[in-house]
Amino acid sequence: MIRTFFALIFFLSAISAHPVIFKNGKVFWLTQNPSFNDIRFGISKSSNWLIGGRFLEDRNSNETFALINNNFLAKRWNKRNSQANLYLLSSVGLDTKNSKSMGTIGLHGDWEDRQFMVMQMLEYYSYSSAVVSNTRFAYSPYTADYSKTSTWLIAHYRVEYSNNKYSYMFFPVVRLFKKNYLVEFGFNRDNSFLTFMSHF
Repeated sequence: MIRTFFALIFFLSAISAHPVIFKNGKVFWLTQNPSFNDIRFGISKSSNWLIGGRFLEDRNSNETFALINNNFLAKRWNKRNSQANLYLLSSVGLDTKNSKSMGTIGLHGDWEDRQFMVMQMLEYYSYSSAVVSNTRFAYSPYTADYSKTSTWLIAHYRVEYSNNKYSYMFFPVVRLFKKNYLVEFGFNRDNSFLTFMSHF
């Protein structure tokens, strides 16, 4: 009974933030950061596979791509008080202006309990040959059930390798979510970060 209770708590807290949600669940996801405007809509065909559409705008090159997006939960480790996940990510599609093909591949890993979270994501973008790393360390100052607002304080570190050079960004981010809605916002001296997500 206790193990079932903790599994339910982790399920409710994870579905708002992870690349795959519950079977037949639908998700709308909007992200804006210094490099991209990213809009996604997906449907989880099973408990470990989400497929959907994606519009990705490169804010530096002004290129926009229409993509089919796939997220696959490769492995999940459930412990009594924590959970870890490994996801395989991919997108394939076309440049909306010249129909040039483009694809992305990625790897996402995370570990969390009800107060701490660590996340690492690596992605490769074929059109620019860029490799992007996103690393997060998060802390929740209090625990909240599904019907209450949960708050996470996140240190987000981003590294991009493109055109034979590296760029680095650090964002303090605040995540708020309640029931099936999630909002993240953050900023540094030069840039801002925003995410909105809803599942239904």
